[in-house]
Amino acid sequence: MRKFYVKERLIAFGAKFDIYDENDNKVFIAEGDKFDIGKNVSVYDSNNRKILYLKQKFRIGAHKYIAYDENMHEIAVIDKSIMIPEYNISGIYGDMVMESTSVLGRHYEIKIAGTVVGRIDKEFTFGRDRYFLEVLDENYTTFFIGLLIMIDMVRFHNNN
Repeated sequence: MRKFYVKERLIAFGAKFDIYDENDNKVFIAEGDKFDIGKNVSVYDSNNRKILYLKQKFRIGAHKYIAYDENMHEIAVIDKSIMIPEYNISGIYGDMVMESTSVLGRHYEIKIAGTVVGRIDKEFTFGRDRYFLEVLDENYTTFFIGLLIMIDMVRFHNNN
């Protein structure tokens, strides 16, 4: 199991996030596209190499994302139903469900076949957002970081 925390940069052009491991090492950077229409998300490793890209597909009343690996091969489809804080995920990682465990959408559990494989928690702060991510299987680390940033872009950056 690994734990991460995510801080949104207070001063940045567009949405930008620094991701730290449990030892306070900055291990990833994520950002929303500055000039594209939609809320697309890029995740970079510590060498500034893009390792994950989530592209929003436009749909009325619901959210849908396509996730791509570093070679821009499709790896997952993330689909949110209308009015329900639940995301259905399918792709190379299998079928997953990411559901909110809070009314305000600040806590999520990611499950495969009913078993929790990850948790996302948003801390209530003034100024900048801070998230915590718990990954129970390290094979999902990069993808779950992308999901966390996607949730922030969809739920809390409505002006982007």
